[in-house]
Amino acid sequence: MKKGFSDIFEKDSVPKTLVLCVLTIGSYLIYKLYRFTSQINQHTELKISNLFITTTIVLFVISLVSLIYGLANYHDLTILKSSIGIHAISSAFDVTWIVMVRNRINLIAGSNKGDNLWLNPFITSIFHVIYMQHKINQGLAKKVI
Repeated sequence: MKKGFSDIFEKDSVPKTLVLCVLTIGSYLIYKLYRFTSQINQHTELKISNLFITTTIVLFVISLVSLIYGLANYHDLTILKSSIGIHAISSAFDVTWIVMVRNRINLIAGSNKGDNLWLNPFITSIFHVIYMQHKINQGLAKKVI
């Protein structure tokens, strides 16, 4: 397995990532996770299953569509209540994917708790791909210097 971010990840704007995650109601988060996963799977033996990725994306889409439909029909609360289960399952898959990507980025960076490039689990749980992109940018800048 390669150590370091060069030839694996690309530098990208953190503010752009933040804005797109918000404006796309989380869809850009899924896209970035997919991009990170593709880059990781090409450079490590610890692959993230394509079946898992596909299942997570399908659950996210179903969850998002049911949420939008429920909000469009907010007068009927049974629609929102009936979709709580799919939201919970989708969220569990999303969090699992985020943790898997985080752990693999830490492995690729060769970073441990307390290192500059180590992805803190608490911060990752709040800022997801925004924080990951920030750390990747730091790792890429470190190689240039």
